[in-house]
Amino acid sequence: MAPVHTVAEPGQEAAEVAREWGWSCPPDSVLDLARQTRAGADTRGPVATGRAEAGIVQTERALALRNGYPCYSPLSLIAIHPCMSEPAVMRRAEEMDAAVMQIEGTTPVIVFATFGALISFRSLGRGERMADPIMRALGRQPLLGLAARDEISAVLKTVRSSDAAEAANDATNIWLAESSENTSRPEHREVSRLIDHALNEQATDISLSPLRSGELFVQLRRFGSLVSPTAVSPRMSAELASRVVNLLQSRSGANPSNTVQRFPTDGRITYRSNVGEAYLRLSFIPLNHLGEMRNLASVSIRILPRKEESLRLAELNLSAEVIEQMRFALQLSQGMVLVVGPTNTGKSTTIAGAIGEHVGIFGDSQKRLSVEDPIERFVCGIRQINVPPVAAARDEDERFSVVLRAIKRHDPDLIWVGEVRDKMTADLCVAAASSGHLVLSTLHANDTIMGFDVLAKTVEAEKRFQLADGLSLIVSQRLVRTLCPHCKEEGTPKEVDEMLFQRYMHVLGENCSLPETIAAANPKGCEYCSHTGYTGVLPINEVLPFTRAAKDAAIAMAGGANRRDVLAKARTVTLLESGMALVRARSVDFKDVLV
Repeated sequence: MAPVHTVAEPGQEAAEVAREWGWSCPPDSVLDLARQTRAGADTRGPVATGRAEAGIVQTERALALRNGYPCYSPLSLIAIHPCMSEPAVMRRAEEMDAAVMQIEGTTPVIVFATFGALISFRSLGRGERMADPIMRALGRQPLLGLAARDEISAVLKTVRSSDAAEAANDATNIWLAESSENTSRPEHREVSRLIDHALNEQATDISLSPLRSGELFVQLRRFGSLVSPTAVSPRMSAELASRVVNLLQSRSGANPSNTVQRFPTDGRITYRSNVGEAYLRLSFIPLNHLGEMRNLASVSIRILPRKEESLRLAELNLSAEVIEQMRFALQLSQGMVLVVGPTNTGKSTTIAGAIGEHVGIFGDSQKRLSVEDPIERFVCGIRQINVPPVAAARDEDERFSVVLRAIKRHDPDLIWVGEVRDKMTADLCVAAASSGHLVLSTLHANDTIMGFDVLAKTVEAEKRFQLADGLSLIVSQRLVRTLCPHCKEEGTPKEVDEMLFQRYMHVLGENCSLPETIAAANPKGCEYCSHTGYTGVLPINEVLPFTRAAKDAAIAMAGGANRRDVLAKARTVTLLESGMALVRARSVDFKDVLV
């Protein structure tokens, strides 16, 4: 019996070629290119496709197709690779009349203006490849292709522009959950389900912890505590976990080429779905276990819901003392208002409320500008400025200095510096607050006095007098979980509770006692609180207004004297007092205010 020979359908052949080019879900235009490439491989003469692609010389196109290389037209079919933001990569691309692009956010491809340049690059020796800036940046073998010289020139021009790299990153880092790409692959669907679930649950973070088996242990941070997700599996299989981590690293820009990581990297994604829009900050830390062949990485995703909003301080559940002190400081024509606290304590939300309060007081009669890296939330009433990417500046420091110098000439009344992160941002805040501007910012510190101490040690010694004299107010903030009013348990404190509380008072040097009746969470919860025992969070605050006495003490401390006692007495409310007010109201568990 004669063997049966099957002939692949033209559409199947085109899809196979597209997969070889790095596409998992190729659009029709790419499939058309694949069909033309298959036709070119089966002919000896020039390929006749009915029309010449604009900007690609016909002979170049025929050579590329005959040798199995795609001719991308338009080049917008693929995105600019994030590595184009690196100056060395940019110089090498210009030298070769080429551009580094990215297919489906994962697969790198270099497109050349001429077939000769493509062949020259393909013929590089091992040593030349190891030294090539593009190969070092990618860390893997890229695909190769052809494109019109005009379109490649347009890409290079885009990258050269002042916000080129930001445009490239934003284009790559936008995640549209409902797109065909993100619904056709299991890792995309899993990530979208997880993020949507986190948004619905008002989670602030997603934690993906690798296990020795290669699986991922999934948790959400909700109301300050890590909990297991309910709408998705708390464990990912080893195969899916590897694909999910690779996807997050490539799409966030943390590791576009998915090479083995030895050092921590960060990335970001703008996520959009029917549930909402969020800005995601991703942190990847490789575990580097000795003898491990797998690329195990711990992943943390900070979720910042992204919607334009106008907040007022009264909407944030702040105490009357905090609101009164902030309103007074916001009515001054100059000075610095600082909100301090650990990570994930609502500092930026309080700043957004302060800006809304300023808008309520002054309306459009004053100009407000922000300097942020990057913009994480949209706030009404202020012109928000994103710090330029690294490629638009000669070095990291220049990224901020370019904007900071500019805003001083932009006639602002209020300046919001996203975070005091280094000497440069600290010096800007001090200089602006001392020269007729109202400055708002945040800082990582435990309390108000520590906040001043950290800031004073960040600025140059000769500017510490300006700092002390320019400060108007420091507010420290924490978030504590609110007990479910339907199922919380109330009773008199137990002996172990009294011992724990008094030990904490001894550490603080305070004299305070528990009320006669306290409340705690019901471990079983109820339907109202989704069986967690908690329904939300409330802020507790410490307030340090910089009166003349506080300023004098701060100046003395900047000179080396110990005047912390004066600053401590200047506080109008402490974290302990703010927390104990909620304990007495039986709104929170006293253990949550032991900060």
